[in-house]
Amino acid sequence: MVLTPLDINKKEFRRSFRGYSCPEVDEFLEQLLKDYTQVFRENQELRDKVLRLEEELERFTRLENTLKETLVVAQRAAEETRENARRESETLLKEAEARAQEIMSQALNKVAEAERRLASLEEQARAFKARLRSFLLAQLKLLDSEDEISSIAVEKDDGQEALQA
Repeated sequence: MVLTPLDINKKEFRRSFRGYSCPEVDEFLEQLLKDYTQVFRENQELRDKVLRLEEELERFTRLENTLKETLVVAQRAAEETRENARRESETLLKEAEARAQEIMSQALNKVAEAERRLASLEEQARAFKARLRSFLLAQLKLLDSEDEISSIAVEKDDGQEALQA
């Protein structure tokens, strides 16, 4: 199941005793929603761009095939100018292939760039999760140490009250 920004926005967490701070969780979810929406939108735009480039490449391939068929028909119809038509067709074919190769190369470069961008975004997401995990663990340790200090203080107060009695 692909997580959508709407899924993040509608996510509700159960409340429990000594749970996470609701404002912090809400703030984190808002930031996560903002960042994920941007990445989600960019990903969709890149997919749309790849589809457009593939359609354009297909159109040029069809154009190339049409040119080849036209050249064959022209050769059959004009036997007396066969040599001239052959030279012309080779020139057109080379130009079409060069143009198709250029378009293919540009499309592949754009796809590679999109993949690099996606990998970079995924790496950033992993790094962000690691930093968040470290932060949350540090906060939990801090809470645990505060609980220990509180219980030591309570035991100390109980001991002094017993001595005074």
